[in-house]
Amino acid sequence: LNNKKYSLSQLSIINCQLFFIAMHGPYGEDGTVQGFLELVGVLYTGSGVLASALSMDKISSRKLFTQAGLNVPKYQVVEKGKRTRKVRFGWPVFVKPYNQGSSVGASIVKSSRELNKALKHAWRYSRLALIEEYLKGVEITCPILGNKNPRTLPLVEIVPKKPFFDFEAKYSERLCDEIVPARIGKVLTRDAQDAAVVAYQTLGCRGFARVDMIIKDSKVYVLEVNTIPGLTPVSLFPKSAQATGISYQKLLDQIISLGLQKENP
Repeated sequence: LNNKKYSLSQLSIINCQLFFIAMHGPYGEDGTVQGFLELVGVLYTGSGVLASALSMDKISSRKLFTQAGLNVPKYQVVEKGKRTRKVRFGWPVFVKPYNQGSSVGASIVKSSRELNKALKHAWRYSRLALIEEYLKGVEITCPILGNKNPRTLPLVEIVPKKPFFDFEAKYSERLCDEIVPARIGKVLTRDAQDAAVVAYQTLGCRGFARVDMIIKDSKVYVLEVNTIPGLTPVSLFPKSAQATGISYQKLLDQIISLGLQKENP
């Protein structure tokens, strides 16, 4: 809005045709601001309230992915304050909050001695922590554009220079290599793109999103859907779009156009 700051309560009186949401994490990515914009009757980019909330909720989304026939990593849920040293699968494991993005609050745990410390760290951000099996494989992500008929952009292969693609690595070009298109062959590329579209549609996403996956033993595992993927110069979505000849400006134009096409539920 002309680089000026506005209170959200003012939006109903601003001549705003469309709100371009570029807010990550709680309030911006979890359905909160989407719900507010629907209440004041302003169109916006990206997914609606339900899809946004489900995408942030790693427990609910994975249950839906499983019902849709998608592969997900094994996991268990631990409520805040409950100690445990047992996991239902081998070490190492990931421990993460159930409702955060950008790997906030996430840790790699290599033994039972480290588990409760990692749980406490995750509980700083949410009341439930996810213990997830560590799948060592090829990390890929699939950008998607579209409402009723979504289309996939080229897969991006992520090769972290750290143990995993954490918050710092996601926002620094120096800490990971990003290869477009992913070096996984035609069959796995098709399988991954198909899985990404199923995940996108299962949650009811629209506009645009990015589906994170891991390939292990020629099997595609869906990790999560990012309903507001990063759009910075070092972000994965613009890099994938550029590989198909879609400039940064054209990508933003398409996202805006998709937002104007849809009706808020």
